[in-house]
Amino acid sequence: MLRWKYSRPLLGLLLLIMAVGPMLSFGILREPGIQQTLAVAFLYGALALTYDLLFGFTGLLSFGHALFFAAGAYITAILIDSYRWPWYFAIPTAVIVSAVLAVLVGSASLRTKGITFAMVTLAFGEAGHVVISRNFGSLTNGENGLPINAERVPGIFIGVVNTKYLFWLALAVLIFVYAAIWWVTQSPAGRVFSALRDNEVRASVLGLNATRFKLLAFVIAGTLASVIGAAMLLVSGNAAPRYADANTTIALLLMVILGGAGTRWGAAVGGILYSIASTRLQDLNQGKALASLPKIISGPLSEPAFILGLLFIFIVMFAPGGLSGAYYRLRMRYLQRDKSTSGSL
Repeated sequence: MLRWKYSRPLLGLLLLIMAVGPMLSFGILREPGIQQTLAVAFLYGALALTYDLLFGFTGLLSFGHALFFAAGAYITAILIDSYRWPWYFAIPTAVIVSAVLAVLVGSASLRTKGITFAMVTLAFGEAGHVVISRNFGSLTNGENGLPINAERVPGIFIGVVNTKYLFWLALAVLIFVYAAIWWVTQSPAGRVFSALRDNEVRASVLGLNATRFKLLAFVIAGTLASVIGAAMLLVSGNAAPRYADANTTIALLLMVILGGAGTRWGAAVGGILYSIASTRLQDLNQGKALASLPKIISGPLSEPAFILGLLFIFIVMFAPGGLSGAYYRLRMRYLQRDKSTSGSL
């Protein structure tokens, strides 16, 4: 068995540390800046999980997944700010509307396959980005983003002193999304998703409706992405146009490949590490750490996308299965060596 026997107890211990850490009077988890950084990273880890359901488990390369993430954030913000809905009504409504949107977009996009499907989803995603950026109906506030009305959300989510509650919210969303993806992928429908990814023709010959199951995966992933978008609205305090940008979906693809497609935990780890690395590289760029280096070196290093791109290239070259693939290969070598040693005795 490739899974380490102590992996689940270790995961439980890690979650306990994450849950208790912000309440302690010592340690880095008590710092609001670290809590905010990790909260955002947890949400991107959860978002990468939803994309892994599409790409890793079902084999759908979508470039419009960020549309549903942005829909969850923007619809929630619009209902709270413009229509003065209570947050506990606004969030479920935003998720339901986003699910309907996923059904419509998925139904139209899944009439095509392969690269054509990717381009159609890209077109839908860019259409959503244009609607947000152009301040459609004077509701989205254009390129400036849409801040949430702090007076209409729980007070525990407002202020630096309450950052730990945002941290716990993001951690809870990550756990919820992971559990949901695990349940879906372990269900009979999840087995069909994997069969479609491996050989769609064979699955169709067995009498399975490929389009229907693909649409199911598309809608589940989009709905969960909208939940994460609503949580990101609370964590960041505003809905930003970049949430709907195609670059966000491309970043999700990199997160999944970095962690390992089709592994669940790999996608989550890849999303968390990518988010933290991106944040730290931006902080490095804004600081003076690169000022003493020659321009030919400091120029490329000052661009986070350049460093993350190099990291992606190294992962593809030396760890084709991502971090999870590297772990499984090392685990297999260890088990084979242990087996050969036991056989020789």
